[in-house]
Amino acid sequence: MPEVTPKPPVRRRAHILYRSLLAAVTRRPPAHTAPGTTAMRHSSELRAMVLALTLTEIPVAFLLSGILPPPARPFHALLEAALVLTGFGVLAALARNPHTVTASRVVLRTGFMGSLALPRTAVRSAALALRTIPGRGLRRVPAEPAAVACALGGTTSVRLRLDPPVPMDLGTGDAVTVDTVYVSADRPDAFVRALRERAESP
Repeated sequence: MPEVTPKPPVRRRAHILYRSLLAAVTRRPPAHTAPGTTAMRHSSELRAMVLALTLTEIPVAFLLSGILPPPARPFHALLEAALVLTGFGVLAALARNPHTVTASRVVLRTGFMGSLALPRTAVRSAALALRTIPGRGLRRVPAEPAAVACALGGTTSVRLRLDPPVPMDLGTGDAVTVDTVYVSADRPDAFVRALRERAESP
């Protein structure tokens, strides 16, 4: 059976970002380094955008601090620190939570907005499929009642076919029978190849 982690509430997302940033700063080894695990990073476009915005925010914060009246500067400093730490937290969460493929499981992650773990035998095929799907995180796909997307951004690059279809509860309380999963991967061809190699290995 699949293991579904629905989109967490905002407070839980903030906790995930904090823990990811702390783990990155302390150089704690991520779980996906276990032997026999192939890790595939995702959300490269979003990572680049968040990195650019975060690095831009730092000098802008100093410029604004020089303009603001002294009584407002401590509050502004706290706000800017929260923004910058959130940006680095997002980057850490994405880097430390890649997709993983083993001989028995395929785990699809968004970083901090839900994940989906599937038995390797349930994934019958994988193919490149570039498309745009509204929304963020683990979600339903419009006009495809038996499909879900597991991507932080709106662009996906790989389509997985499940056979037989599997029931999933995406956190709404209603079970959905899913036969297609769309995901994003930084290297879609390598992700598809890893899935096929694991399927062929004894």
